Amino acid sequence: MHRTRVAATMLLLLLALTSCASGQTASDPLFGRARIGLDSVDGQVGSLRLLSVSIASPGTRGSIHIAGDSAALLVTIANDGEDEDVLTGASTDVAEQVVLRDVDAPSDPDLQMSVPSGGIAVIRDVTGAHLELSGLQERLRSGFSVPVTFDFRDAGPVTLSVPIRTYDDVRPDRFSSPLACCS
Repeated sequence: MHRTRVAATMLLLLLALTSCASGQTASDPLFGRARIGLDSVDGQVGSLRLLSVSIASPGTRGSIHIAGDSAALLVTIANDGEDEDVLTGASTDVAEQVVLRDVDAPSDPDLQMSVPSGGIAVIRDVTGAHLELSGLQERLRSGFSVPVTFDFRDAGPVTLSVPIRTYDDVRPDRFSSPLACCS
């Protein structure tokens, strides 16, 4: 038991030292945000399951969502209950507001997204229906996460640490076949 406690203490100390050496400071907007290896997160409130929740990638490797811009918030909501529920709002400290966006239609801050009993609401098409973090207050970089609160009429609120998806481009030579040598 003592060895386990010592090992855990050493691991925490190592993590603390690693974060100090990372070059982040308290004035850095990303300071205090967890760097994670996930591209999405799941959550639950009442009979509602929030599935594959993520913020769309800012683009290619090294790119960021800049302050003042917006970012797509993608989610699928499954209702395992016997009654319909409604997503009535969403919020985060990193954006002025969370709005519903559907293709080229004007954004709608009044979400009111119905989740039918035994059904799902799919709000994850970047070129179609999705939620959007509008008026970003700070830069967002892929691989980090931000807290987002989802409010439901009946189930109530749930806050998830939502990851910003990592870039999805791959170097063309990364998976190419090796050249044949030695004929």
